[in-house]
Parts: sequence; structure tokens; C-alpha cells
Amino acid sequence: MIVSEVPSTHGSGMALPRIASLLWRRKLVVLAGVATAVGVALVGYMLTPAQYSSEAILALNVRKLQALPTESVVSPLPQESPVLRTELDIITSRTMAENVLARLDREGFNANGRLVPEAERAASRVEPPVPDSANAATLEDQNRDRIDRLLSDVNVANDGRSYTIYISYRSDNPVYSAAVANAFGEAYLDYQVDVQTSATRRVGDWLGGKIVSLRATLEQSERAAADFREKSGLVKANGMTLQSQQIAALNGELANLRAKLAGTEARLATAIDAANNKAGVALTEVLNSPAILALRTEQSRVERAILEIKQSGATQSAQLPQLNSQLDSLNVQINEGIQQIINSLRSEIDVTHRQQAAVEANLKEIQDSMSTANQALVHADQLDREAAANRAIYESYLTRYKQTIEQDGIASADARMISRAQPASSKSSPRLKSWLLLGIIAGTGLGFLGAFLIEWFDRSIRSPESLETITRLPIIGRIPELTNRERQEVARMVRDGHSSFGRAIADLQAHLLLSSSPKASRAIAITSAGDQEGKTLIVAGLARSLSATGIRTVVVDANFRNPMVAQEFGDQFGPYLEEVIRGRQTLEAAVQHDLASTIDFVASQSCEVPAEYLLGHEQFAKMIAQLKRQYDIVLIDTPALNNGADAIRVSALVDTTIVVVRRDTARTDMVVAAVNRLRADGRKISGIVLNSDRRKGKVGHIDTSLPKIKLASPQVIKKIAGHVKKSRSFTAKA
Repeated sequence: MIVSEVPSTHGSGMALPRIASLLWRRKLVVLAGVATAVGVALVGYMLTPAQYSSEAILALNVRKLQALPTESVVSPLPQESPVLRTELDIITSRTMAENVLARLDREGFNANGRLVPEAERAASRVEPPVPDSANAATLEDQNRDRIDRLLSDVNVANDGRSYTIYISYRSDNPVYSAAVANAFGEAYLDYQVDVQTSATRRVGDWLGGKIVSLRATLEQSERAAADFREKSGLVKANGMTLQSQQIAALNGELANLRAKLAGTEARLATAIDAANNKAGVALTEVLNSPAILALRTEQSRVERAILEIKQSGATQSAQLPQLNSQLDSLNVQINEGIQQIINSLRSEIDVTHRQQAAVEANLKEIQDSMSTANQALVHADQLDREAAANRAIYESYLTRYKQTIEQDGIASADARMISRAQPASSKSSPRLKSWLLLGIIAGTGLGFLGAFLIEWFDRSIRSPESLETITRLPIIGRIPELTNRERQEVARMVRDGHSSFGRAIADLQAHLLLSSSPKASRAIAITSAGDQEGKTLIVAGLARSLSATGIRTVVVDANFRNPMVAQEFGDQFGPYLEEVIRGRQTLEAAVQHDLASTIDFVASQSCEVPAEYLLGHEQFAKMIAQLKRQYDIVLIDTPALNNGADAIRVSALVDTTIVVVRRDTARTDMVVAAVNRLRADGRKISGIVLNSDRRKGKVGHIDTSLPKIKLASPQVIKKIAGHVKKSRSFTAKA
């Protein structure tokens, strides 16, 4: 099918051509901006006075001179970018400018930057002016102005890749510019030396006074500690007092007694439990007793003898009672021995308790006697710590004081001047090339800005390609602009193959026929973003073209706000569409016939009933469905989209919608809003018909799935229409 070329919006491939096209359309604006800016630049070049620039170069010292192995009062500058930035700010400070101004005065430069002759300077030194309050105020104002001029014309920079500082100064006097640049460099070097010297002297003076007071404080604290220990009688051995050593010994002895007592009590408890359980013979104390061991041996012998008699069967032996009596006696003796051991353990526990009580009493007595001594000892230790701290502070201050006074007189700057400024041999500004380049750049930017602003506020349709891009719809037809005379002959031009209007309508018809299914009728709504876009003209031309090819076509005027179909085809005075919708007339009665063609149409007229009510009526939908069954093509002339929801309601009943855009009157934003409104409601849009197109060139290209044709002639349209009718007839028979 025939579709229009829609330029891609992806990538920057189409952005540059669009910008180039925009600039070409607005080339006069761009050229005017460039010409204006270049003219202003030339005037500025001629009015700007000549300036001379001189530059002095300083380098920060990476290696630091160290005459003594001690740390300086003022540390060297760290080689870091923020530090270097700070040094640049110091050079451009007002304090530095005041020092530079004093140097320039000593060198003989006046307030205007001119060198005063030596004779005049000598005369001013011999007979200085008498100062008064008015002259002093005037001189202060002059110095302030001179400092402001110095700071405004000086430039201090660093390239960011080295520790080099560039000091340049611009002036209308080359000698003065070189003198100022050198004065800034020398003033900065003197400033660094002065900072170190003054800091060293201030620190030395402060340390000297501080040492005197620290020495007196140290002597006083040491004397107080010694006097207190002498009065309290505190004696230390190996870092501890004698009372502390006694308490430590008693604590150790008390811990041993408690451990011994716990062990004895445990053995006693075990012995008592064993005696009650008849297992006392297994105790360690029992096993270690010789007497009990002997009794145990005799007990074992008697038990074996009794066992032998019983095993021999002589139960009536005279020895058996004697042996039993002997065994009982041995058991009694063994139990008595075990009880003696238990009593011995109890005695040992009592002794240990008495020892523990004695040690605790002795320890408490020593602790009570030491409470007073502890308070004195704490105070004595505090006095010792204070004396030690004062001694450490005094020694550190004394060492630093000796190091500081040795550094006096060896201060050096952290930078050096590696290149002095020389008077410039040629002016540095203004430069004609720079002014022209500035004018061209500024003019180009101004022209571009003007072109883009004009283009931005221009809401008209600039080109078919831009319209396709912003609406994302193809242009399926481009109707040429018609004169008033041609508008009276549109019915004839539709059938004229040599007419540009007829060829454009034929192309639009071919697109609609090729893009639709041949097995179903097509209902097409023709709408526009605003009024007076030419919808009725295109509907009438398309209907005449379709009718000329034998396609049964009916036109429905659904524009109740501004009905024009009856005027286009010749109104036969009803019945009208309103009467059909309201049930007053049948559809067959409302269908009128064009006298000059075979076109059927349903006319409308302005009515008092709201159009929303009529177009939203169920009867209107049934009427459209009935017309689709009776005709091959149903063309509906709808109201403009900016007049409400009338066109949206109609588009819901048709197969597709065509948006008519009049190039010379339509606004891009209104067209985009209309298309978006249709899309938001889910309506199918075939494309855009560009009306009143002044371009006679390429209308579109043909889809690669179909045979390519340059222009759809009436013969081609008839062939297409015949194919469509045959297909529909075959479908109907089936």
C-alpha cells in the first residue's frame, strides 16, 4: 500500500539534518546576529586602549634548607594543591598590595604609574608636605584606589601541573607593568621570610618567659613533696612501704590457712560419711595407720579361718565360737581406731580456726593502723606526680627554647623568583583577531539562539516530515492548494487525470483501498483538529473518486455544528440525519442522491438538540451498521476534535479515522493534541491528509509488498476497485 516516509527519531542521524534545515530556513536571522556582533566587536576594538602585560615567575622550593637538625618554628609549605591555591590568594590580598604600593613609591612611581624623575623625588624628601587631616584623607582615598587598580589588573595563576606561580600585570605603561609584577614577587618572598622570622622571635620570647614560671613551679612542687614525706615518716622499700609489705604477707598466710581449713573440713566430712556407711577402712588416714593395718591383717586371718571351718563342714567345731568372738573384738578395735582418726581431724580443724582468727586479728590491727598512713601516702604520691609532671613540662619547654633561639637569623623563603618580569615590547591587548573571533562566536551564538527561539515559538507546520515525526502517523495524502476558481471545479478535477487535485484524490483512494480488507465494508471517519481544515472538500472529492470507479459509496454528514455536505452535493431539503436518529424518518427516506454522480449522501442541518445526544444515540450506531451492509464505503464527515467529544463518538463506530490538516492554518500543538486524544480512546487512525500543500513533489512511497507505482491514475484506481468488488461479491455468494 501507499505510505508516506516517516523519518526515524532514534539516534542523532536525523538530528543534524533537522538542525541544518532549521538554520537554513532561518539563515537571515543567523547572518544578522553575526553581522551585528562583528560590528560591535570592531567598535570595541577601536575604542579599547592599548595594554601591555609583563610576567614574573616564582617556583616553590621542593627541597627545604635545614641548617639545624631540629624542627623549625614555622613548618615548610606542604606541596599540595589547596596549599598552593592559598598562596595564590595571599599574593592577591590587599595586605600584599599595600606592600607592593610601598615598594613602587620607593622606586619612584606615582599614582598614574609614571616614573618620577630623581630630582623631583629628592626635592620631595628635602621639603616634605605638611600633613593635615584633609590631605591625609585624600591620600588614603588615593592609596585605596591605587590598591584596587593593582588588584584588578594583576593575575596570579598556576597551571595545576607544577609548583610554579605566574604573576602577570597589565598596564598602559610597559615599564610600570614589569615593575608591578616584580614588586608582587619580591613582596611575597619577603612576606615568607618575615613570617618565619617574626614567628621564631615571638615563640622564643614566649618560651623564655614561660620557662621562668615553670622553673619556680617545679622547685615549689618538689620541695612540698619532700617536706610532706619527712613529716609523715613514710619510708619505701622496693617501691612499697613496710606496712604494705606486712599486709601482703599476712594476706598470703591467711589464704593458706583458709585453704588448709577447707581441706581438713572436707576430709572430716568424708570420714564421717564413710564411718556411717561402714567404709571407714578405706580412708587415707586409716590406710596410713600402722595399728589399724595390723588389726586389719589379724581380722583377715580370723575371717579366713572361719571360712575354712565352714567350708570343711565342721560347723560344730569348738574353735568356731572362739574365732567369732575374736572377730568381733577386732571389729570393735578397728572402729575405735577410725573414731580416733576422726577426732584427730576435728582437733586439727579447731587448731586451724584459732590460727586463722589470730592472723585475721593481726591483719585487722595492721589495717587499722595503716588507714591514717594510707591517706598520707596518697597525698604524698599526688605530690610526687605533680612534681614529675612539672619536671617533664619544664624539660620539654627548656629544650624547645634552646632550639628556637638557635634558629633566629636563618629564616629563608619557601619560594624563589626564577624569572623577573621585563617590559613588554608589544601590546598584549586589544587584538583584532581575538575581537573578530569573539564577535563571530557571539554573533553565531546569538543568531542560533534567535533562530531556535523563532522556531520554538512558531507553532505552524514546518514540513510534512516534521508533522509525521511529532504525530507518529504517516501522511497518506497531500492535497494541493486550490484557488477560488479551482474550488468551483473540484467535481470536474476529480475525473481529470491531468489535474494535480484529481491525482492527489486518486492516490488517497488507492491508499484506502489497498490498506483495507476486500472482504469487509469500510466505514471511514474524516475529522480534523480544528474548523475550516477542508474535511468536507476531501470527503466530497474522495466520494466522487470512489463513485467514478464503481464503488458504492455513501456520505454521512455527522457535523451538526457546521453541516456542509448538503451544500457540496446539492441539498434536496431532507429528510435529515437528525430525523432518522430521533425515529421520525427511515434511513431509506433520508438517503439522497447526487444529481451529478452516483453518490448517495445523508445530509444534516443545524439543530437545537445537542450533538452529543444525537451522535451518542443507539439509533445512530444502528444506522452506521446498516449503511456498512448496503454500501462498500461509508464516509462520515465529523465535527472538529476541538469542538468536544463528537468526533470521538463517531470514531468509535467506524473502522478507521483520517485526520485532515490544513498546512497554512493548522497549529502543530493542536494536531498533536487531537491525535493523542484519538489514541487515548483506542481509535484506529489510518493517517493524515495534508490539505493546501504547496509542494508538488513526492507524495509518498509504495509499500514493498505491492507493485511500485509513481502515481495512482484513474485507470489504476478502476482496476483496484474492480478487484475489490469481485472479492466482496465472491464473499457474499459464499
